[in-house]
Amino acid sequence: MILLHEEKRFEIEGGYIVVARIDPLCEQSPLLTESDHDHLATLLSPTRRAAWSTCRHILRRELGAEAELRYAISGALILARPIAEVAYVSISHSAEWVAVMLNKGRCGVDIESLQRNFSRVASRYISPQEREQFAGVVGPHFEAIMWSAEEALYKYGGREGLDFIKDMVVTNINPQEHTLQAELYGVAAPLVRYQLFDNQILCYLNSVGR
Repeated sequence: MILLHEEKRFEIEGGYIVVARIDPLCEQSPLLTESDHDHLATLLSPTRRAAWSTCRHILRRELGAEAELRYAISGALILARPIAEVAYVSISHSAEWVAVMLNKGRCGVDIESLQRNFSRVASRYISPQEREQFAGVVGPHFEAIMWSAEEALYKYGGREGLDFIKDMVVTNINPQEHTLQAELYGVAAPLVRYQLFDNQILCYLNSVGR
């Protein structure tokens, strides 16, 4: 197993999440397939290349070269057929870290830097009611938690054109247990869990861990 220099693994119900610091050397990973290198060649930004190859290195290490990975119209990553206990995958990256979620149930993951300025776009994903109800309870990381949780929910939902205000409504946040409850398209979604580490926030949910 080729571990990255700085890597963490979180065991969760139905699977696990690997988070790792982005490593540009993953572009030369021996685990990447010919099709991986073909896609990598289309990415012109060194930052995007580093993040993409780090995610793909982890996916190939965990699933093998035979894993058929596709992208949905929504942009979500799809595992075309289950491999062992893994039927679903979800990926995310911040400026410094990537997160790769592997699960036997439908899932969504998001990772963000807590240094990112969320206030510029907060009105697009936080309703006045949500701010009034939860901002004081959650504290200084409220906007980051809301953004990351809703990104994870969006990936879980898997639909294009989601309205982050109308289609996704946060109904409860418990900062002591690091959990968030929400309705997605008017239906209760699985519990969103979040963790803070190394100035990052990691949010995730899956259908197994309802």
